[in-house]
Amino acid sequence: MKELRAKFPKTYTLPYQLGVYLAVNAVPDACLVLDGLNCSLAKADLLAGSHDLNSTLLSPLGLHRVVATMSGPLPQQDNPEKKLAASLEAAARSGRYGAVLVNGLPYLNLAGMDYDGAASAVTGGCPVRAVPALSLDEDWLDGYDRALEALVSALPARRTPKKKLSVALVGYLYDRDEGDHRANLAEIKRLLGLAGLELACVLPGGTPFKTWEKALSAQVIVSLPYGRRAAARLAAATGAKLLETGLPSGLAGTSAWLQAVRVAAGLKGPLPPALVAEERAAAQSVSQALSALAGQDLLFAGDPHLYLAVAGIARELGLRVTAAFLNSRSRPLPRGSAAELLLFSPPVEAAAVALAGLGEYSRPALAVCDYFARAEGLCGSSSPVELGFPSYTRHCLQPEPFLGYAGSTALAGRLLNAALARRAGRQA
Repeated sequence: MKELRAKFPKTYTLPYQLGVYLAVNAVPDACLVLDGLNCSLAKADLLAGSHDLNSTLLSPLGLHRVVATMSGPLPQQDNPEKKLAASLEAAARSGRYGAVLVNGLPYLNLAGMDYDGAASAVTGGCPVRAVPALSLDEDWLDGYDRALEALVSALPARRTPKKKLSVALVGYLYDRDEGDHRANLAEIKRLLGLAGLELACVLPGGTPFKTWEKALSAQVIVSLPYGRRAAARLAAATGAKLLETGLPSGLAGTSAWLQAVRVAAGLKGPLPPALVAEERAAAQSVSQALSALAGQDLLFAGDPHLYLAVAGIARELGLRVTAAFLNSRSRPLPRGSAAELLLFSPPVEAAAVALAGLGEYSRPALAVCDYFARAEGLCGSSSPVELGFPSYTRHCLQPEPFLGYAGSTALAGRLLNAALARRAGRQA
């Protein structure tokens, strides 16, 4: 057993299939038919009910939105394609779903199953699309994006007149239907309105698949980092202008994001006075945390896109991000954004050793991290603020944004409270 653990160390990363489940969870009338045994369905428990209190991915009545064909590698079936076709037909014609996705486990993909062909052969009912079976090669962020791309490909193939100054956000990580993400989207919609723009829809944003058709008339497709493929596909299909951005986070970052969207929509000049006033008000609130936070070191553990967002807020608070553990395969980061210690998908023990090896003046006092990093000890002795997927010990029953001006203020408050609690603990 010790030898096996040495050969297969636990790594801080999340699997491809889990990203596909996250995308399906974010669209309340979407279904995933997984070609294979149901062993992989246990990953849905990492999301449904534990991370997302309002998830409908699993059903107490057994009407789950992720189902398996139960096709195994051995013994070989005479006609596995027939079994898959029957499962897809049943789901598409059930009347319960707005869209059905199909994906396969590695052993069936290696056997040559044609999932695109199986999906296109379904007639009647709702649209069916295949998600590439790439779980051996890619991670959860890829799975999420590819599932969104498959859903975008199921939208009606028509170009509609573009509504001027309308925006569709594609690639938002709606990992749970709770107060944090609802508040993020409300904040983004409010700020875009003050910027003179209309938010047509968010893909995904916790709404049924039919509502995605609103994106067909958007003038600008804003590509958020969790759905680059999906956004590019939608823009190509509709003829809308494509704008790739990061997350609207931090004070300066949110203002820059809003200005970029305004320019893409054809609006000229600086941000309207109402938004300048919003930024100033948020800055005034955030300034109250500076005396307790400025000069301290921060660790981040989570996905690379959220890392960039949190790093921007940290700079405005006078925090130094000295360590970052990112739970995905390696991806390029903007120049100058890397922490002193930065590791993609690190083995848990190796990450802990690397953190302990930081110098005394770089060792983080605070951490912004997901639950896995916290539970596995990747935060060391720092005081944690739980954020990102998964979050098992913090839920949001009321609005708690972390994006936009309101999100910057809210996250600054959480970091302030963590710093004060740490200080009180030391004094005690």
